[in-house]
Amino acid sequence: MLKSEKINKQGLVIMKRLLFLLVGAFIISTVSMAQPTRHIILVSIDGFRPEFYLDSTWPVPNMQQLKVKGAYAQKVKSVFPSFTYPSHVAMLTGALPARSGIYYNTPFEPEGSTGKWNWFVKDIKVPTLWSSIKAAGMTSAAVEWPVSVIDDITWNIPEIWDTKHPEDRITEVRKYATKGLIEEIEANATGKLNGENMNEEYMSLDENSGRMAAYIFKTYKPNLLAVHFAEVDGKQHEEGRDGAKVKLAVATADRAIGDLLEAIEQAKLQDSTVIIITGDHGFMNMKQVLRPNVWLKEAQLMGEGKDWKVKFQPAGGSAFLYLQNPKDEQTLSKVKDILNKLPADTKKLFTIYDRKKLDAMGADSSAVLALAAASGIIFSGSAQGPIVSLAPSGGHHGYDPDMPEMYTGFIGYGPGLNKGVVIPLMSVKDTAPLIATLLGLTFKSQDGVLYPGLVSGK
Repeated sequence: MLKSEKINKQGLVIMKRLLFLLVGAFIISTVSMAQPTRHIILVSIDGFRPEFYLDSTWPVPNMQQLKVKGAYAQKVKSVFPSFTYPSHVAMLTGALPARSGIYYNTPFEPEGSTGKWNWFVKDIKVPTLWSSIKAAGMTSAAVEWPVSVIDDITWNIPEIWDTKHPEDRITEVRKYATKGLIEEIEANATGKLNGENMNEEYMSLDENSGRMAAYIFKTYKPNLLAVHFAEVDGKQHEEGRDGAKVKLAVATADRAIGDLLEAIEQAKLQDSTVIIITGDHGFMNMKQVLRPNVWLKEAQLMGEGKDWKVKFQPAGGSAFLYLQNPKDEQTLSKVKDILNKLPADTKKLFTIYDRKKLDAMGADSSAVLALAAASGIIFSGSAQGPIVSLAPSGGHHGYDPDMPEMYTGFIGYGPGLNKGVVIPLMSVKDTAPLIATLLGLTFKSQDGVLYPGLVSGK
């Protein structure tokens, strides 16, 4: 071969390689332009209220900055009852409790509570974003996320505990977490984790959850990372809406959000990562406790053990009525008669929601009716003691989600979200279609909708 021919051939090979690289770069650039969001960090603050970022006196500098730079909601509607587990399932399914099958934090156990909660994904009756992400060839991660035990999550540190030690949020978790992940995080991010520094009684729970989530994002760069911070809820249960510990818990959650923002920067993914901060429900200060099962017992309607007949399931600011035999119209009629004959000062403590009303709210499809408490009233499942008594100090939730105190919040910032959008009202179930749209997933949300104008081009 002549030297000139050899040079020309080498030049042709180089040109082909350059053309290949240019075409590849064009394809990548085109995909990036079409789908700017490649990563989402979903932060759920349990007991999150919109005033935390709407009122500048709350200690949340990270949230305040994200609100100014991104989009936010003035209020976000929970589910009924406004409880943690059904709300979190709604976030990642777009389905209300009637369809998701997760009605409360705990399963209905008419023969007596075992202390178990609805921890397992298998109990969700509708498709989840977790499975949709896996089917699309993407990756996901979860840290202390409700109803996330055993699923299609790539890197998972779920929320679960030993019923004998519910305060310990790490010992039982190790049995279900992605193999070796907690040990890796302990070696590189948090130090040894135990029942003291991962304890629901202390702020270190959220601090360490934030560090774990930040490490996972920086190291593995999942397409969706969901992390749950629990302390704001715990301190409001203890002190009510405006206790000193509540402000500390809110500040702790905001600092943990700072860890996540730093992780995005350290991973150099600012141009492709959206951060969403939301919650599951608001909070109400407690005033009185109401025990509707006392009425059933006094009328000799309840039954006991396996022979139970009718029973109220308490859920904070609501109580749902179950019949062992759903067709037992005679017993249901007797319960309604008891409720209708109550004195006026007792009737004013609650409103009766019939099955038609519950269907419209997407609530538990197996309850025959529900009692929705007035402000400050909470329900107890006890069939003993006074029907009404003073409540201990503190707060609760579970009320009708349209009550102003039950509203939670939303802040979103990052590529693909339009800046400056202020949403008057959205719902926790609307989070799923938002995430699916941002990531370009094929996902059908049964109840959730995408707020118009929130996502670029939508």
